[in-house]
Amino acid sequence: MGDLAALVVKLLADNAAARARDAARRAMIWALAALAGLLALGFGLAAGWLALARWQGEIAASLMIGAGFLVLALVLALLARRKPRHRGLTTTDLAALEAQASAIAAAAPEVLAKHPLLPLIGSFLGGLLLALKLTR
Repeated sequence: MGDLAALVVKLLADNAAARARDAARRAMIWALAALAGLLALGFGLAAGWLALARWQGEIAASLMIGAGFLVLALVLALLARRKPRHRGLTTTDLAALEAQASAIAAAAPEVLAKHPLLPLIGSFLGGLLLALKLTR
């Protein structure tokens, strides 16, 4: 009983730690990319306003840039109203899930036969692992 539980706990812990490290790394990279993008957008906006101000005057340049941001806001609002697409499982996802379930089931059939509550616990953990994989 201890071997199966230790195997399941080790799998969950290793997976959770790796996912946390990956998520932290990706979040830091996204934050730096967003900062660089905002700086570039600010300088581009300033250059565009200067060019428009020389060509049309300061008030007209401000009105044109304001109208441009209003159009951008309307387009983004329309995009936000769209319904998300549902991404189904691929055959490789299903094959990986089946391989994991087979590995856990083959690891301890004699232990499952000795303890009457362990099949229930095994079913619960298998369903939990499947639910965690499906939510990714």
